[in-house]
Amino acid sequence: MKKFDSRPALIIAGLTLQLIWYGMLWSGMVFHPEEYKPTDFSIFYTAGRIAASGHYDLLYDIETQRQVREAFLGQSIQTTQVLPFNHPPLLVPILQLVSTQDYMASYWRWIFVMACFLFVTMIIINRLLRAMKWDRISRSIFISSSVLFYPVFASFLKGQDTAFLLFGASLWFYGVMTRKDMPAGIGLALTVIRPQIAIMLAVPFLFNRRKVWWWFCAGAAVLGLYCLALIGPGGVRDFINLLQLSASGVGYEMFQNAMFNFTGMALRLFPNASLDLVHGIAWGVFLAVMIGLSVWWKVSPEIRYRHIALAASLSLFAAPHLHYHDLAFLIIPVICLALAGVASNRIKINYAAALPVAVSFTLLFADLWDPLRYTVPYLLMAALPAFTWMVEKKYEAD
Repeated sequence: MKKFDSRPALIIAGLTLQLIWYGMLWSGMVFHPEEYKPTDFSIFYTAGRIAASGHYDLLYDIETQRQVREAFLGQSIQTTQVLPFNHPPLLVPILQLVSTQDYMASYWRWIFVMACFLFVTMIIINRLLRAMKWDRISRSIFISSSVLFYPVFASFLKGQDTAFLLFGASLWFYGVMTRKDMPAGIGLALTVIRPQIAIMLAVPFLFNRRKVWWWFCAGAAVLGLYCLALIGPGGVRDFINLLQLSASGVGYEMFQNAMFNFTGMALRLFPNASLDLVHGIAWGVFLAVMIGLSVWWKVSPEIRYRHIALAASLSLFAAPHLHYHDLAFLIIPVICLALAGVASNRIKINYAAALPVAVSFTLLFADLWDPLRYTVPYLLMAALPAFTWMVEKKYEAD
């Protein structure tokens, strides 16, 4: 008698349970929008409303942001209570189009824009899987479970712009793995929506696959000129000042002890530690990781899955600013482990296709209990590149 294969049923059950849970979380905003307004979206809405007023040059002026927030919140707030828009202005013209007086309608339009970026991201991942000879069913399972990856959903629920980060990251990963330097560099340039991640991932390419670095520089230069044209020199100065305020960790709703990077871990372990000391050590960690990756790139004959998995994970851990929605970037190490495992015959393709579901469920359940919520993401940052390293190195040794 043929043994019953329960894996497809488990995968379907996992995807279904995630959909049900996500539907429950999102239902509050659908049926009770006044009670469940997405807080994070307010920073993008603020930027969109300032842009719509024709004052791009005041986009990063904290007092202007405070006035706009007071207007749509309908209450007075102190400057230090402002959750500031501190992202590069790459998507502000889109925000100008989607942000009207109706806050929730603006939110849903923004979600549609982010869904479009996520759709393109999955097309890129599908092309990579197809290039690695994955069959259609395995690709479909992997793509479906990647779309439902829990931090990706969290970014949509909050109204964040993480889908654009994933779009750039997937293009970068595709280019590196298929040895196409131009898309790798351009994709890396698009990740400047999170400058702290982009810089760490880009610098090592100075020492291996240098064309990727130059394409990154070219793409970043074009984006920089575009941003300068949008906000002007005064806006650039305000942006730098706002980044300094955000980096200080004092006020402005930063909540650094809730972050999922080194800074957040240090502040939770040592709540009475000097903030300046923690920041100093964090920047030291950032530089050490960047130098370490650069040395590894230099001595490596080629860039493999283990390089990308570790670089992506460390870029999260060492980033000066990182909240839960940015853990969506863990999908890159997940893809690395899946592809390395299948290529080395260490992981069966149907198990590899289910990896996003397994990691997503791990994060989802951990998110329900604070001790796990602030532990599991770090374990995954370590485990995903470690397992990728093991399966790839063992295959090379054989």
